[in-house]
Amino acid sequence: MKKGSEKTTKLYKVAISVPNEAFVLPEAYENHIMLAAHQGRLEERWKNENRPIQYEFHRFTTGRLLTAMAREKLVGEALKAGMDYIIMEDNDMIYPIDFVESMLYDIEEHPEIDILAPLAFMRNPPYYPVMYTTIEGYDDKEHQAYFINNLVKKYPKDTLVECDAVGFGAVLIKMDLVKRMKAPYFMSTTGTGEDIWFCVKSKQDYGARVFMDTRIKLGHLSRPPVIDEEYFERYIKETNHDLGVDAPHKYLKESR
Repeated sequence: MKKGSEKTTKLYKVAISVPNEAFVLPEAYENHIMLAAHQGRLEERWKNENRPIQYEFHRFTTGRLLTAMAREKLVGEALKAGMDYIIMEDNDMIYPIDFVESMLYDIEEHPEIDILAPLAFMRNPPYYPVMYTTIEGYDDKEHQAYFINNLVKKYPKDTLVECDAVGFGAVLIKMDLVKRMKAPYFMSTTGTGEDIWFCVKSKQDYGARVFMDTRIKLGHLSRPPVIDEEYFERYIKETNHDLGVDAPHKYLKESR
């Protein structure tokens, strides 16, 4: 083999992390187990294929903390461990089995991406996608900058789209961006969520670029309803359901 013809391989370390470890529904628990097993097999497959870009997955957890504080800790641990990327997975989401490699392929093809999220939706009605545009301004009376977030309700489908902020149902963040930032990264006194705050801060102060890939689609486990009389009667009314046979003519009245 001629000098200089050797194939070079780049190895990137990826932190896979879960920032909230409260009660986990069985559907999410099973999904995360399957993801972890798949990612382990993925490492081996990529090695056997001799890809010029290789990834090494490392897992980080925090225990039960406030989500913003958990994200701070996870990013701090990823910095200490020399990670190249951090991927955060919320524990109430359902992920496609290939969502991690899909996000990494996006980064390979588009190195301008600093923050990348898949398509995810709100837990509760009206279930809008968590994609935002931001209006920035300056309050002369308060003498401080402000920003207003607007949901992108009609989002571009099945494409990679740049936006101002994204929800972190899942997110990939380049650690090179984090290295340029000053802590705290997620904690703030603003009324907005820590995910939107991180996006806005990184864009305003560090020129970060934020994207969502609406081809990678997540499911959000919503709160299960409490089936009581009120819920039952509302359901019957909304669905025009036929109750069929009436109640028996004879029944006991409870004494009061």
